[in-house]
Amino acid sequence: MKSKAIVLILIALSLTGILAVYSVDPSRGEGWGESLFSRQIIWNFAGWLVFLVFSQIDYHQWIKRGWLWYFLMVLSLGAVLILGEGDETGSHRWLFSQSVQPSEGAKIALALFLAHYFSGQRENFDFWPLLIKSGILSFIPFMLILKEPDLGSSLVLLVTWLGVLFVCGFSAKKWAVIGGIGGGLLPLSWFFLEDYQKDRLLSFINPEKDPLGSGYHILQSQIAIGAGGFTGQGWLSGTQSQLYFLPARHTDFIFASWCEQLGFLGGMLIIGLLGALSYLFLVVAARSPDLEGKILASILGISLLFQWTVNIGVNLGIMPVTGIALPFVSYGGSSLIVNLASAGIVYNISKSEGWENWKL
Repeated sequence: MKSKAIVLILIALSLTGILAVYSVDPSRGEGWGESLFSRQIIWNFAGWLVFLVFSQIDYHQWIKRGWLWYFLMVLSLGAVLILGEGDETGSHRWLFSQSVQPSEGAKIALALFLAHYFSGQRENFDFWPLLIKSGILSFIPFMLILKEPDLGSSLVLLVTWLGVLFVCGFSAKKWAVIGGIGGGLLPLSWFFLEDYQKDRLLSFINPEKDPLGSGYHILQSQIAIGAGGFTGQGWLSGTQSQLYFLPARHTDFIFASWCEQLGFLGGMLIIGLLGALSYLFLVVAARSPDLEGKILASILGISLLFQWTVNIGVNLGIMPVTGIALPFVSYGGSSLIVNLASAGIVYNISKSEGWENWKL
């Protein structure tokens, strides 16, 4: 039952994403392949093919190659720093003519690696060496992504590592130490941020201070959501999204665009779908027949929950702008394909009866 529910929710999210991108696409009347809308359909098609592949192959086959995914992840992230192509923000996050974003793939690669690494050392759970070694191994891709810079994706990797510690039952004492170290290093992180990232943090505190600069994104997003009211301005209506006052209206701020058109009810539709999907991921984890599946489904669920809550929090103006896309809804191929691959893995875990009963 939960497997069918996962597929139905994914279909609903894919359709919502296509409609959301279409509603803010300035080139939706142009030829096939030239508009954002048509490209999103193509990426959905590719993403669903990836979902089918991951959903049919035993998840243990992915997990047991954890070190391979880790090295490919580090190699691709290193290639971005050397050969990466820039975007309009000045960040270098892309390879192959801005068609591949390795930081998105790193989210699933690190999850597979940590599931492999921790499940192979179950007798060492809650021991300091495992915590330290896993922290160092996770810190490497974290810093490579932060160097691009891509604060949002690097935070997802950090949450993935913290998630596996939580799932594996590390003691309160170790969590206190992690919290103390993190709290001590937090002020120092300011010196590693780019100027535009510092501006985003300052504008979060007081966006009205620079309404046409660093505070513009937050203010326009809040205006769009507020203008939507309970039922919205109407499909393909609304000044902020349709007249392009709202920046990144098809990517990071697509939730605000959607809410301006369909209001509180439209926003709750997306929140309900993503919330239900996150819940099902965690239910699959809780009922997984083995430790590998439990760890992997848990951290994929935690990662999904973190991404959509942060994105919507940014759109509402209750969190600083971090550059995290809205899963399954925001425009973009790399993010969509990786999210559908993650969903395919969780679907496979939900259908499995355990390693010993799987027919190879």
